[in-house]
Amino acid sequence: MLRVALVCALLFTLLLACSGEPAADPSPVPAPAAAAPEPAPEPEAPVAPQLQDPKDPNEACGQMIVVAYKGAKFADDAISRDKAAAAARAAELLNRVKGGEDFAVLAKGESDAPSSAPRGGIMGTHTRDEWPEIHGALEQPLFGLKVHELAAEPIEADYGYVLLRRCPVEKANSRHILVRYKGAKRAEAKIKRSKAEAKARAEELLGKLQGGADFAELAKKESDDSSGERGGDIGPQGRGRLSVAYEEALFGLNAGEKSGVIESDFGFHIIERLPDP
Repeated sequence: MLRVALVCALLFTLLLACSGEPAADPSPVPAPAAAAPEPAPEPEAPVAPQLQDPKDPNEACGQMIVVAYKGAKFADDAISRDKAAAAARAAELLNRVKGGEDFAVLAKGESDAPSSAPRGGIMGTHTRDEWPEIHGALEQPLFGLKVHELAAEPIEADYGYVLLRRCPVEKANSRHILVRYKGAKRAEAKIKRSKAEAKARAEELLGKLQGGADFAELAKKESDDSSGERGGDIGPQGRGRLSVAYEEALFGLNAGEKSGVIESDFGFHIIERLPDP
């Protein structure tokens, strides 16, 4: 009897195995997780525009902020800071520029250079051959910069510590008629008219131009500047080479346009911007 039971049990086990049914209910095996999608490639960081070199590598426009100190060349009598204080002030201003403050605005408000400060620190456009001796300490550093680049550290010059930036060379071609008055800058002794008379005369000449008079002929006859011999033509001039008032008016004109009456230290101008040569 025992032998029959064992045989039956064995047969039952074999039948279950052949039926395809599981012998027990196992815990379900989780399906393998789907592979994570490949991350989309990050866009490349924008490439900063390359600083462009000027057309003429021997010509440069410089922009500066000067921090003078007592005893420095050309320092105003009102300046009382010593050299160490000037160096510290220059470093402070440099950090402000590096922090994003506008160089030109800072120059107008903070620079101790009376000739360049009103024009946003622009000291002029010069070639190496005509580089002004007064800015001798700045020549090599400036030509070593790219356009729009700021010198990494203040530069020591005879007149103080200088924050230096290379600006693009911009030129404008023009001619003008100048009416001087007694006491105006570089007015010859023969000039006797008052300032009011000079302004009135300039406005009269402007009216003639607006009425169709030839600019060059009127300049030859009426201008108190030596350029009158050339019909008032002074040729292309870079920023920083002309009086502030003249320069601001000129660079605000399009080729062929004339200004109104513009006052400078030299007298009253009427300016026409000419096409670039």
